[in-house]
Amino acid sequence: MLGEKHDLHHEFPEFEKEIHYLKMNNAHFLRFFNEYDEVDDELHRIEQRIETPSDDYTEELKKKRLFYKDELYFMILKHRRKQKSKLIKKEKKRLKKKSKK
Repeated sequence: MLGEKHDLHHEFPEFEKEIHYLKMNNAHFLRFFNEYDEVDDELHRIEQRIETPSDDYTEELKKKRLFYKDELYFMILKHRRKQKSKLIKKEKKRLKKKSKK
């Protein structure tokens, strides 16, 4: 939408905890997060007509933002999958220990 910010927290509110964790613990995620924010800020300025680059440049920025958004989304999903896997292993271990009693 014209003039609307697309920051990651608004794009993926259901992943707020994961985004925070990854920003604090994953340098690759943080780098992509910062790149995404920079591109989104620039696009926001273009949409507000603060900057007026060519249409081709604007389209390239939109593609770049989409690339970062997709990559960040997959990193979030991978992290979530790992967390669930750890919980499942922990629960299996607990149940196995409980059944031995």
